[in-house]
Formats: sequence, structure tokens, C-alpha cells
Amino acid sequence: MANQPAAKFRIGYLTATIWANDGNNKTFYSVDLSRTYKDGDEYKETSSLGHADIMNAVRVLQRAEQWIAEQA
Repeated sequence: MANQPAAKFRIGYLTATIWANDGNNKTFYSVDLSRTYKDGDEYKETSSLGHADIMNAVRVLQRAEQWIAEQA
């Protein structure tokens, strides 16, 4: 069974995926930021952002940071 993300936040084409990592009696979190795009009929993801993506990246990462802060 694949490891499931702890949480996901999406704004437009951008997604912040939060992963929980357990160690030393404490949970640590990491965040992957990705942008979805369509290549022909297929949807793909990239970590490359364009100028128009930057503000949505800030917003989705703020949501991720708030969720992580609430887990303490």
C-alpha cells in the first residue's frame, strides 16, 4: 500500500501535498509543491512555476504552513 499524504491543498493548478514523517517520538512534515498541466489528453505534474503561478504558490503554501502549525 502506498504512503498517503497527511493533507493536500489546491489553488488553481497548484497543489501543496503534506507528508508526515515519524521519527524520535515526533512527527515531522514535508511539503511538495506541484503544478498540474495538460499535455495533449494527458494530465501531468511539474515543480516548475511560471510568473502567473507565484502568488497562488504563496497562498497554497500558507495554507500548508497553517495546517502543519495546527498539528502541534
